[in-house]
Amino acid sequence: MEAVLDSLPNEIITTTQWRRDYSRFDEGVGTPRNIQNGRGFRVAYIDQMANNFQMTFAQFESADAAMAHYLRMKDIREGIEEENSIEDFPQPHVLGRGLYGSVALFVVDEFFLEVLMERAPGTSANPTVSIARKALAILDGARG
Repeated sequence: MEAVLDSLPNEIITTTQWRRDYSRFDEGVGTPRNIQNGRGFRVAYIDQMANNFQMTFAQFESADAAMAHYLRMKDIREGIEEENSIEDFPQPHVLGRGLYGSVALFVVDEFFLEVLMERAPGTSANPTVSIARKALAILDGARG
């Protein structure tokens, strides 16, 4: 997990420029309370219009434990999901959009990843898929 954290950039560019929001959590990193049988962290990014998103990365004791967490998080977002809708994303995955934002959930072996767009920018395309691709690349790069 340290390799993933060390790999996170201070800026992510999509249709807008997102900068790491170090004020959101102590030392810029939050600890998700809902992770059992694993360890993880959450980081936040913000853009010029005060839109924000957070990424959660977690590593579990096993692929089964990661899948169990994925299924719990998927159930929380029931009704807004597009499951396994993008072929080149890890399977399974969920993409969802609701009134208050959008989400992407992934499980890759013993790793769980969530991208949560708290407020979708109103003046540009929804960047959740693009940011999710960048988060998956960070995870892949850190895993070697």
